[in-house]
Amino acid sequence: MVIPAKILLFSADPSLAHPINQCLKEVGFKVIYSSQGIGAMELIRTEKPALIILDLVLPGYSSLAIIRSLRTESSNGRIPVILMGATMREEDCLIGLEVGADLCLVETFHPQVFVARVRSLLRRCKPTKAN
Repeated sequence: MVIPAKILLFSADPSLAHPINQCLKEVGFKVIYSSQGIGAMELIRTEKPALIILDLVLPGYSSLAIIRSLRTESSNGRIPVILMGATMREEDCLIGLEVGADLCLVETFHPQVFVARVRSLLRRCKPTKAN
C-alpha cells in the first residue's frame, strides 16, 4: 500500500486554498490546511510534510520568516516550498526565492499544471538513501 505524500497548505485566502486543496486531494495527496502563520513551524515539525505551500500573506507570522526558519533547521531544511499568492508581485517572488522558496507562482494556476509542478518538486527533492 502506497502512503500518499503529505502536503501542508498555509493560506488565509479561501479562494486560493480551496482549489489547491481540492486538486491535490483529487490526485491522492494528503493535504493538511492551516489559515494561520502562527504555529506553522510546530505544525511542520509534527506533521513532517513532503512539501509545503505558503500563501505570501499569512496572519500572525510572515511566510518569508517561515521559509527562513525552515531553511536553518537541518531536519526540515530540505522540504520543498511553493510560495504563491493572489497579490504576489515579481519583487515578492524574487525575495521568496532568495530566502529559500523552491518555486514561486505569481499567476493564477491551472489545476493539472499545478499538480504536475508539485509532483516535479517532490521527485527532485526526494531524499536519497545516502541522506
